[in-house]
Amino acid sequence: MRNQKGFSLVELLIVVAIIGIIAAIAIPSLLSARMAANESAAIGTLRTVGSAEATSLSLNGTYANLATLATNNFLDGQMTNGVQRDNYTFNDVSATTAAFGVTAVPVTVGSSGKRGFGIYEDYVLRANSAGTAAAKTDPAIGVVSSGS
Repeated sequence: MRNQKGFSLVELLIVVAIIGIIAAIAIPSLLSARMAANESAAIGTLRTVGSAEATSLSLNGTYANLATLATNNFLDGQMTNGVQRDNYTFNDVSATTAAFGVTAVPVTVGSSGKRGFGIYEDYVLRANSAGTAAAKTDPAIGVVSSGS
């Protein structure tokens, strides 16, 4: 018999099976972490919009829509109505001189994010667990309902 070096087919199949099991365990966790990161990014963007609206109110005496905020350099120049960022779509819902509302909705509910968000002239971030645009009546982020 020759002195053969290397792995047998059975040993290679066992290693491939172990890698497959590890991947089956890790991939769902990776996807949920990515979804949480998308939601966090959307919340951060809405906080930035709220700060830009407060700056506009302080300097100009009025609220403004996303395009005007971008034109006035209060926001990134690419931030307009309907823009998609971090797998969320951002929309003006009530941009007047006396009020504002901006929502963030996941591009694909379930894979981009599970919740929709919104911020209005009270500067409170609100969440909607249905994945649709959060309204002024939805609960604020971090508020736990009593369930009664």
